[in-house]
Amino acid sequence: MKKIVCLVAVVAAGVIAAAASASGPYTAKSVHLNARNPRAAFSVRIHQPKKIILYITQAKVTTTTRCLKGTTVSKLTRSFHTDGTRNMLWHIAGRQDVCHVSVAAALKKGQGTGYVSVDVYPR
Repeated sequence: MKKIVCLVAVVAAGVIAAAASASGPYTAKSVHLNARNPRAAFSVRIHQPKKIILYITQAKVTTTTRCLKGTTVSKLTRSFHTDGTRNMLWHIAGRQDVCHVSVAAALKKGQGTGYVSVDVYPR
């Protein structure tokens, strides 16, 4: 009987750990920019985001975020010329059903390498 209780506890702990890791933040898309590939563009579709973070290093970036909540569409276009992290759901109402993030990036003049990524924190 004691072995069954321990086995059930181990399985329950594994299920909880798997659920916690599955709902954690992840990188939806990232690109490295260099002299050979000085420009890049990509789109990401994200279901039920809690937070979408854009991370920029040594690049000029233009983004468009389109989110749907029922029949309501929210759209926001932004440009960034400095490094850092940006909240892509800035000025967009919470609890969206799906968001589409389009990113166009170009290496800054005089820079050897750059990096752009979209990180997602799901609900």
